[in-house]
Amino acid sequence: MQKSSYHKTILILFLVAISSAAFSQSFEGRLVFKMEVMNPNPKLIPDSSWQKITIKQFGERGYAIQKYFYKNDKYISEIETAKGKGFQAYNPKDKLLYSWQMNSDTAITIDSRKYMDELVEVIDGTDTETILGIPCKTITFKSKLGQTKVWYNSDYLRLDPKLFKEHKYGNWAQTLDKIKCLPLKIEQKGFMTHVIQTVIEFKAEPVNDSQFALPKFSFVMASPIN
Repeated sequence: MQKSSYHKTILILFLVAISSAAFSQSFEGRLVFKMEVMNPNPKLIPDSSWQKITIKQFGERGYAIQKYFYKNDKYISEIETAKGKGFQAYNPKDKLLYSWQMNSDTAITIDSRKYMDELVEVIDGTDTETILGIPCKTITFKSKLGQTKVWYNSDYLRLDPKLFKEHKYGNWAQTLDKIKCLPLKIEQKGFMTHVIQTVIEFKAEPVNDSQFALPKFSFVMASPIN
């Protein structure tokens, strides 16, 4: 083999190794979302009436704060509203999502391996938006019951899709397979549903495993809609 060809081969292998190593590194840390529940049907529900509903649920600010913590194949979310604080945690051992309220001894589970709504079409968007100084592309996932639009930048908040390859609930496995990262904004529309979640803060940092520990529940019930 000629020396120039040999050096070129070594360089290519080196670059492949670097890119593979970078891709295999998944985000560990926390994200904070502003979650807005929008009026799903202004023709049916006056905006003034909807505003009263949101203030009752979320307080004067009119929206909820949702925190997510990620580490490897684990995640947990905390949501704060005027009614209190709720949690949802993904347990990779049994592939169940556990939901509970603060100070409650009861949890409701969802099997993440089951679809709640079948995906029918994926559309790459042409519009862009800058979120926290990060230029984002869009992609829309259409299902039988609605659609989810996602803003993302695959150079940020990378997540290995293989970690959640069985997580069909919310079409999460399909979403990660397409964007290879955590979204910076999510808009969900469906029957009488319109929710927008926008990241207002994120930080890559070590997360202790205790963050994902499930409480000792007295009662665990499977969701009837799962």
